[in-house]
Amino acid sequence: MKRLKPIAASLLAGALAVSGQHAFAASNDNNTTTPIKHVIVVIAENHSFDNLFATYQPQGGQQILNLLSQGIVNADGSHGPNVGLATQNTASDTGVYDINPQRTGSYGNWMPMVDFFGPVYDVRYSSLQFINWLPKLVGPSNGPFQITKWDVPYATPLSVTGSPVHRFFQMYQQTGGTNAKHDLFAWVPSQTGAGDNTGFAGINTTTSNIMQGSEALGFFNMSTGDAPYLKSLADQYAMSDNFHQSVMGGTGMNFYAISTGGKLPVYNVNGQLATPPANQIENPNPKPGTNNFYTQDGYSGGSYVNCSDNNQPGVATIANLLSQQGVSSGCAQGAYYLVNNYNLPYSSVGTPQALGSTTYVFPPQTTQTVADLLTNNGVSWKWYTAGRDANDFVSTYFPGVATDVLQLFGYNNLGDPLVANTRVMTGPMKNNLQSLNHFYSDVSGNTLPAVSFIVPPGLESGHPGSSAPVFFEGFVSKLINDVQANSSLWQDTAIIVTSDEGGGYFDTGAIQQLDFFGDGPRIGMIVVSPYAKQGYVGHQYSDHSSIMKFIEKNWSLPTIAGDTRDNLPNPVQGQGSYLPANAPAIDDMSEMFSF
Repeated sequence: MKRLKPIAASLLAGALAVSGQHAFAASNDNNTTTPIKHVIVVIAENHSFDNLFATYQPQGGQQILNLLSQGIVNADGSHGPNVGLATQNTASDTGVYDINPQRTGSYGNWMPMVDFFGPVYDVRYSSLQFINWLPKLVGPSNGPFQITKWDVPYATPLSVTGSPVHRFFQMYQQTGGTNAKHDLFAWVPSQTGAGDNTGFAGINTTTSNIMQGSEALGFFNMSTGDAPYLKSLADQYAMSDNFHQSVMGGTGMNFYAISTGGKLPVYNVNGQLATPPANQIENPNPKPGTNNFYTQDGYSGGSYVNCSDNNQPGVATIANLLSQQGVSSGCAQGAYYLVNNYNLPYSSVGTPQALGSTTYVFPPQTTQTVADLLTNNGVSWKWYTAGRDANDFVSTYFPGVATDVLQLFGYNNLGDPLVANTRVMTGPMKNNLQSLNHFYSDVSGNTLPAVSFIVPPGLESGHPGSSAPVFFEGFVSKLINDVQANSSLWQDTAIIVTSDEGGGYFDTGAIQQLDFFGDGPRIGMIVVSPYAKQGYVGHQYSDHSSIMKFIEKNWSLPTIAGDTRDNLPNPVQGQGSYLPANAPAIDDMSEMFSF
């Protein structure tokens, strides 16, 4: 679910921040260590690796870790011989929030039944969003199930499915932080959902009306024809089966971390650390008399956490895990970090937004960003977000729909994280934040910057609850075709196709602790380029910061800041290992290419 959603630069940096051909001409765009002169990062929404690539079978004898390779499911989508590896359990947490609560048993047979009055279905499979709340005539037993068998027909607008909860403390509890046990993906949403202040259509959840269930166990089946375009890209180019979202939780903080090398917003008043309003502080401790129904949580509720204080709600159990792993929390003393979605402090055009206890807007930030890094080093860039302009885009699947309607459903403010930064929004770098139509004109006009970030319209982002993979595939297909049509551009370009986060969907990949905030579960990542290894599956441990490491390596740049994740070393991984021996470590994506 998503809400509708002071360092001075040099004079040269200020000039370079102004978008346009003349500013780019004086830059360091061509001073690269590889033949790649253009990096385009396309960011979908809310699908874990096993959700989309559960049954993908790689080319040429390449190995992959997914539901099919582990025998959890068969190629036809049915349960495999090792489905027990994905058994979903129940648990008990009635006191203090725990990322490893006591297990109390397993779910039984979840097959819905049909009685005299019509279908009787397991509400754990549905979510009160669009059509997914309709009764199901059939359903699976305990374990992953193929969405396109149990939901309405695929490749139509009706294939939009419910959106599993994907918030910070919920995701930590589903995975236990490491995903060594991934047996609570159904229990967590069925007990606490998206919190008691969801802010969705004015609806708040209660213990008797969670509006969440085990839809998180659903997957798309490439072996039977689901997501065919993404499959074709994986067949032709290079992909990773060990690429992770930066932080536990949802869209807003993962987009923010993409732009900052893993840093999250802090609550402040006029640039000074402060304590947020009491109703905005997260409290995942169970309410009295409940089993894991969080005390203060939701999109119009608690979202800040002071992770430097083990006495704060929810902090101690995560701090204990980090201590066991020998990993620093990365939490500044007294700082309250935003770990879930709030709206941004500026509008898309730079108007300051009202702050307060009931606005759920986080304060302006001064964190160092990719904008500072690229601008200060003379590398051109733009962040293209669909819907920033009223007449921004013509939808691939909804031609003729009024542009103001498309903007309403198209602009993803959470996917426009540089709007949160004071330096960007009050200076010339703001001109580098542009709409999607500018991207296509830059491609055709040979004015594309060296680094481009692309945020699709909401209707074509793939986000469950409002979009579907088929719509994102159409968006990516058009984008890649347009780039390839410009032969001079295509020959030196790398297009990185990934997502912001896993959307709360089930995944079996091991997770590495980098700090208090993550990493999070695996997500898909495909590199489309003339220099990408053909049909390759990379296994080096990587996350969103790996994209930044590749950009820095390609243009010989410093890191964003001294304490950002792009400072971490490359992993040392043995044969068959998915976790680095030298953790914490993050790959720079070099293995994806053949130069």
